[in-house]
Amino acid sequence: MDYLSLPKTAVHVEISVLHVIDNMCLGGAQRIASTLVENNDNHRLHVLRESEQVLDGFDDYTVTGSSSKFNLRSFYDVWRQVRKHDPDVVHCHLKKSKLTGIMVKIATLNGFSLVLHEHGEIWKENRKYELILEHMDPVIDCHIAVSRHTAELLKKRAEVPEEKIEVLYNFVDTEKFSPESLKSFESPPASDEEKFTVGYGGRLVERKGWKTVVEATEELGEEFQVLMTGSGPGEEELNRKEQKTENLHYLGYLNDVRTLFAGIDCFVLPSEWDPSPMILYEVHSCGIPLISADAHSIDEIVEDKENNLLFEEGDAEDLASKIRELEKDVSLQFEIKQGGLKSAERYSYSNYMESLEAFYSELDSS
Repeated sequence: MDYLSLPKTAVHVEISVLHVIDNMCLGGAQRIASTLVENNDNHRLHVLRESEQVLDGFDDYTVTGSSSKFNLRSFYDVWRQVRKHDPDVVHCHLKKSKLTGIMVKIATLNGFSLVLHEHGEIWKENRKYELILEHMDPVIDCHIAVSRHTAELLKKRAEVPEEKIEVLYNFVDTEKFSPESLKSFESPPASDEEKFTVGYGGRLVERKGWKTVVEATEELGEEFQVLMTGSGPGEEELNRKEQKTENLHYLGYLNDVRTLFAGIDCFVLPSEWDPSPMILYEVHSCGIPLISADAHSIDEIVEDKENNLLFEEGDAEDLASKIRELEKDVSLQFEIKQGGLKSAERYSYSNYMESLEAFYSELDSS
């Protein structure tokens, strides 16, 4: 079931939830979990290990005091949290968290519902992970899939029964990310207001497609400039590319992506695969025209020339062509901007929370 398609009715439940996540690094799963805990008194969060890079401005969680990826202390700490707080739901967000949640449910007599949130691990064709989901099915009450394609992969690769999968897309804070909010941010120093400015923000890893943006930049003329932000294994290579490409500017990692948004005319999402990218919703919510690859899951949220321009995934020439098309057509820019703002309302945090509470309530009553 796609919970965002349900008719919206007032749902008031007092269900206690313990969220479990592998780490608090910079990622979509971490932002989902932290936002839920920050805005709901009946939600708690336990983190299985410490990490060097963590989300800024959020520390409302308990953590196992170890940097090791695999340790028994994290299992014991989650078991202790369950015994202490007696949650109705244990909601596990990443791979190790899911294994820990399964082990705790087997080891305890507590009658909590175990929910595994599929943020994208199933896309990686990890056979060990798939077998765990398949053989531990009797212990697992439900899976949340962040897109319909993710749900299909759960059924196909891990043989998860369809009735145990609920689709719930990610969300955006429409108050934090809005056209009005960008007025309090100065454009990056590298931004030239006289040029049509294209933005990219994301992890500098292969599957995010950042190299396609660099190649497209080389295709564009001097009347365009491209601003890129992010961190990851590709930083050194991107720095080298910047030195050789006059209209390419790498801004490093930005604590708030709205600094980038404030200085661009459109945003490019070139991912080869991306189950439900948070930045897509944020770009829409800020009223910035979006150009994205025609990748699975992304194509469930965007519509060509309605709230987005689509280009062929991995095709830098096609991306450059779509950037030129958008630059020349002011009315198209306006239509995509308005379509994006409308889409952002559908995927707002308030709608997400209403859908999640309906899901928890149904789970608790079954």
